[in-house]
Amino acid sequence: MVYSALGRDKDEIRLITLQKPPNGSMLVHCSLETVSLQDVRDDYAAHLVSPDVAGKTRRKAVSLWAGRRIRRPGRSATGVNSVDSHVPSPRDYRFHWGDYAALSYVWGSEISRRNIVVNGRETSVTENLEIVLRVLSRRYHFGGHYKLWVDALCINQRDEDEKAFQISKMREIYSGAWAVIAWLGDEYDDSDKALDLLQQFAKMNEERQKELAGQIARRPDSLGKRSFFGLNELMKRQYWSRLWIVQELVLGGSASVLRCGDRALDWSTFCAGIDVLFRADMWIIKDRLLQSEDSVWDTLSLHLVHKDIRVLSQYEEEGGGRLGFRRLLDIACSSDCWDARDKVFALFGMIDPSIVKKLAHDYSMNIVHLFAAVSQAFITHFNNLEPLREGNPWSQTGTPSWAADWNWDGRLRYSRPETPIWGTWQKIDGPEPSQEQVYHATDGRPARFGFPEDGLLACDGFVFDSIAGLGARGWEYFRWEKSTMVQCPIWQSAYGGKDETATAIYQTLLLGRVSGCEMAGKRHSAILNLPCTFNRALPQFESRGWTWMASQEQYYFRWEEWRQANDTLQLGHRMLGEYFSDVIPNDAEERDFDEVYGVFDRTCKERRLMLTAGGYIGWAPDNIYGTDEDQTRPGDLICIIFGCSTPLVIRPFDNYFQVVGEAYVQGFMDGEAMKFVDSGDCQIKTFTFC
Repeated sequence: MVYSALGRDKDEIRLITLQKPPNGSMLVHCSLETVSLQDVRDDYAAHLVSPDVAGKTRRKAVSLWAGRRIRRPGRSATGVNSVDSHVPSPRDYRFHWGDYAALSYVWGSEISRRNIVVNGRETSVTENLEIVLRVLSRRYHFGGHYKLWVDALCINQRDEDEKAFQISKMREIYSGAWAVIAWLGDEYDDSDKALDLLQQFAKMNEERQKELAGQIARRPDSLGKRSFFGLNELMKRQYWSRLWIVQELVLGGSASVLRCGDRALDWSTFCAGIDVLFRADMWIIKDRLLQSEDSVWDTLSLHLVHKDIRVLSQYEEEGGGRLGFRRLLDIACSSDCWDARDKVFALFGMIDPSIVKKLAHDYSMNIVHLFAAVSQAFITHFNNLEPLREGNPWSQTGTPSWAADWNWDGRLRYSRPETPIWGTWQKIDGPEPSQEQVYHATDGRPARFGFPEDGLLACDGFVFDSIAGLGARGWEYFRWEKSTMVQCPIWQSAYGGKDETATAIYQTLLLGRVSGCEMAGKRHSAILNLPCTFNRALPQFESRGWTWMASQEQYYFRWEEWRQANDTLQLGHRMLGEYFSDVIPNDAEERDFDEVYGVFDRTCKERRLMLTAGGYIGWAPDNIYGTDEDQTRPGDLICIIFGCSTPLVIRPFDNYFQVVGEAYVQGFMDGEAMKFVDSGDCQIKTFTFC
């Protein structure tokens, strides 16, 4: 296929028009043409500068335009749209040449390919693309002035310069499209029942949702025996594992339309239906329903949709802030890419444009330089060293320890105190606090840093303690290795006697913060009375009528396993387990136990209990997929780096230092360590990290 150069000054892109095949041809036919996004109609240009649109996001401007047009006959009031729902009428077109939708799909295997005809020439495309184009061509929606943007065809894939530039425009393309067509695949595995189920869920108010939970508990097949199975299979499709779809759906927002074959469901309805699954009662019920089908929920994509794409698409439309560094890493780790560099490139549309400008969208750049460049760009843009919290020396790519390896598989989601907690306490609709708002270990001391050589970071701070003992390391997601515990027989609590040490323990187990990042208080000492096994806990939960806690049989394992592995850690003259009781007090309240149970679930992820030489307790980085050598070690240093809101664990390495990762040290998260500098006990120095 022959491509002519695109005019960047005219904001040109290519679009395809689907055509009716000539008689006898079984191939999909389409034409490819170049259009300018600057070629807008006068009425749409006036719309963009009107008082209630000026300053709004591009997606919001498109939504307001569409919302003001006369609605087409037949548009469903329930939110479930017909296959025509994403098609504007000619009078609604925004450009002199018409309008366009953008396609979001999985390329599929490069081995399995089919031919289509583009501008009269047979062209090879992946099988999945041929299928979706064939489905879309059946009704000829894209057969005239309403056109389609498809990356594989509209970008010259053999021109690396054009490819980089057009990919950098994907934010503009997807957020400015009339609709984003999300192709999930053909109808199979009861996908029709799944869409019907979500439609039914979306129409329910909160009272009806509670009634439904009870109804399903009594009669599991009341919504159709295969509905939940179909939904699980739908969420396991390859589409949800593709990182690029996050950006495409976020930028599409309310204009996104999910399609399975000829069935269509608008994004708002889809999300409202998924939201019902996250209600406390329904989450447990859905597990039981799948067990009856001899299946289990694949929840990764459910979390991705509900807690990431749904929320971020709302922010995108209404003009919310850009994603923080950790949130971007979490999303990158939730999906797969053919090219490791796409862990970064696929999220460019959700990163502050001034940061993106510092990064070359260049596939010739090796991933070590790219990952280091991203951390450096965030550091210099925000003038802080928060990205150091995501560094470690365990990279398999050779990334410097101070820079996050976006390909590292040891990062666990929902481990940060700013993320919503598991359980009835979870609040997911409001914006999360930024990382640097939670702790203030440097008491506001500004960052001082530089990059003396490629791969090196120099910054100021001081060492105030070191690691003397360690609890059990995690082994993958489900267990801890008791044999890896490192005892410290000479440890003496710096907090005082047993009661003061018990307070330090429960504060540590909660990272000092509970739901909404509020400071943990005395009522949160309930965690010291959370029974160590579910068998011991259940009778007490049931006798008190604590239905949520009593439903946790399948999830209580994290607390059970962690306690079993760490109870024998020696804390001076007592073992850790001696600070706990399996008896719930008579005056206890479920909300306290529910909250601390959920908070600990995020605390124990990616962290390993530590004792310091100074007599303190806290958490060190845990490498759950690493070897026994690739772990935090006794003797590692605990330091404060100015411009980083938490302490860090660091390690001398040749003439430099390595970042091992962020630390939590009870009693030193809000500037308390600065007293060591003021007293002269600790000296400020420059650390050079490699």
